Amino acid sequence: MIENKKLKSLLSKLPSVPGIYKMIDEEGRVIYIGKAKDLKKRVRQYFKEGYEHSTRTKKLLEKVKDIQWTAVDSELEAFILEHNLVKQLQPKYNILLKDDKNFVYIRITKNEDFPRIQIVRKVLNDGAKYIGPKTAANKVNEAFKILKKIFMYRHCNLEIKQTSIKNGTAEVEVGNKTIKYPCLDYYIKSCSAPCIGKISKEEYQEYIRMVERFFEGKEGDVILKELTSKMMKAAQEKRFERAAQIRNQIEKIKDILEKQRISDPNQEDKDIINYCVSHEKAYFNLFQVRGGKLIGQENFIFEAREFNEKEENLEVLGSFLTQYYELATDMPKEILIPHEIEDQKEMEEFISKKANKKIKIIIPQRGDKNRLLEMSLNNARIYADRNRAKWQEEGAFTKGAAEELGKLLKLKSAPKRIECYDISHLGGTDTVGSMIVFENGIPVNSMYRKFKLRTVIDKPDDYKSMEEVLMRRFMKIADEVKNKEYVFKKAVKKYQKPIEKIIKKEKLRSGIDFKSFYILEKNGKTLAALASITDHSKKVSEINDLFVLPKERGSKIGRKLLRNIIGKAKSKRVYILCKQELKDYYLTMGFEEINKIPDELVKSHKICVKCGLKPLALVFDKIKHKPDESFEKIPDLIVIDGGKGQLSAAMKVLGELKLNITCISLAKQLEEIYTTHSSAPIVLDRGNEALKLLQRARDEAHRFAISYNKDLRKKKFS
Repeated sequence: MIENKKLKSLLSKLPSVPGIYKMIDEEGRVIYIGKAKDLKKRVRQYFKEGYEHSTRTKKLLEKVKDIQWTAVDSELEAFILEHNLVKQLQPKYNILLKDDKNFVYIRITKNEDFPRIQIVRKVLNDGAKYIGPKTAANKVNEAFKILKKIFMYRHCNLEIKQTSIKNGTAEVEVGNKTIKYPCLDYYIKSCSAPCIGKISKEEYQEYIRMVERFFEGKEGDVILKELTSKMMKAAQEKRFERAAQIRNQIEKIKDILEKQRISDPNQEDKDIINYCVSHEKAYFNLFQVRGGKLIGQENFIFEAREFNEKEENLEVLGSFLTQYYELATDMPKEILIPHEIEDQKEMEEFISKKANKKIKIIIPQRGDKNRLLEMSLNNARIYADRNRAKWQEEGAFTKGAAEELGKLLKLKSAPKRIECYDISHLGGTDTVGSMIVFENGIPVNSMYRKFKLRTVIDKPDDYKSMEEVLMRRFMKIADEVKNKEYVFKKAVKKYQKPIEKIIKKEKLRSGIDFKSFYILEKNGKTLAALASITDHSKKVSEINDLFVLPKERGSKIGRKLLRNIIGKAKSKRVYILCKQELKDYYLTMGFEEINKIPDELVKSHKICVKCGLKPLALVFDKIKHKPDESFEKIPDLIVIDGGKGQLSAAMKVLGELKLNITCISLAKQLEEIYTTHSSAPIVLDRGNEALKLLQRARDEAHRFAISYNKDLRKKKFS
């Protein structure tokens, strides 16, 4: 907790105005962000003597070492600023949406004669219509398969433009000819072939309108009637297998529409939201009622650390509303919620602004609307029970397995966090790596990470691939552990002459202002490394003259300097020109090679060429490399998919980084466990619980890696 002297100083400076406050731990990380109508009153409440805080707040305050705040002009401005910062920084003690990357949207293009309907992960400002977010991507895919057979819309990337109608046939121009057309979809009757003029844009756009209305819940009955008619006809013709297929399609359509309990055409369009909290997670259920029908149901999981069902959960519900409606594309007129939230007026303003229309937040106490909330709560509890049942089932199995594994590997205790790694490629192409995480023996999907290899391209090299993956995963942790005596700071006057001497001796870039340099200072006394940064524009920053003094080389402080100086860049993209032999060093840091340099770097490039160098141009995209919660944690056990060779590659990296983490490998053929303690592998009985846990982790890493490899290849050929 903050020291009394510092706390008094902080509290005395707080202004009595709206704003946001950030609570910071001893490592400088923001662990909580809050908003306030009155900053002084709100923050002081945390430290009021005798005030009874929740367990969660007590734990938060134990870790707080500093508080920062930003004053704003209005409560709404504080509300929006808090939301944006929480989304950007993902503080540990805020309520966070779990796995929002798994949501999908239905995208319907609007700027084409023959629009496309696609499943996408992001909403872009491109004029298209987006419907979502949808959490059940499998249901959307199933719906697409059925609708495509009925309405025969295209999904190719051809650019098709109607030029005229001649004798009832559409004349078209086709661009972006990346495939042969008409494609197979036309011959199997699942595309109306606008690419060869088989349908006019007016007829085609009517199909699209029907699909759009279907996903809005306005055309489902028409489709069901058509399918029912086809099913009856197939049954009359004694094609019972076909009739059964259509029957299954009807059931899937009904499942998507989910119109089972509400039918009142006079009702306003509304969202009904309720939730329950269990096992540090908030389980939300959302019903979408449009045109008096329940057209959709979505379930969401939010991280709610240290919360429990007995606490007042104003913050949980408020966080859901801000984060969901930031993503939502289909806005209702009313939002029904089970209880009051903080800053309800500002919440209504925030959502109404996003929707470009007035939206009311209602807390019904009785009647039909209250019954809808009860139905939503029941569904939230069912969703939580389903997830909890899975958690308990896995927990009963894995607890004993983790304890047995700890004893087998002679660990001090059962491994709480296990990370497993695998490499996947197809004949050496599209090489990727996967990292999966088990905590307390249970997979934690939100902690999974995937790696697109940078140093291994178009050639199979599993060992080098594993080295790159582990280096990218652990080098930041290693640098933080080892290099505490090196402090990053702006170059001060006393270092001007030493820096100028180094520039002259090493023939570094000349003409750079001394004030643009940053350094690593060792033990507050001596210069250890230096680099300069130039912000050419809002889009381009350039790192120059990165230099580590010879006596400090080998300590890996160059990476620490790079990470810190990148953080100082004003632009989102940071460039560097480097020698060919240093390419892999920068690639493992997160830089990417580019073929064309921006205009701002032309001068630097010419200087390098003049000095006899053939520089490579690399770029670091800061947006791609945000703080990563999973990478900040240190595992108790690392598991490598493979045998002795893969384990050696892993240990080489851990040795270089000087990290003492237990690492083993699991060879698939005979399920042999290789360790660093013995040249002979450990062979366990196939029914051994510890072995099953390792197999489970290994298989999950393998699945995750293959899935990513397939995704890359699909993108390449789509």
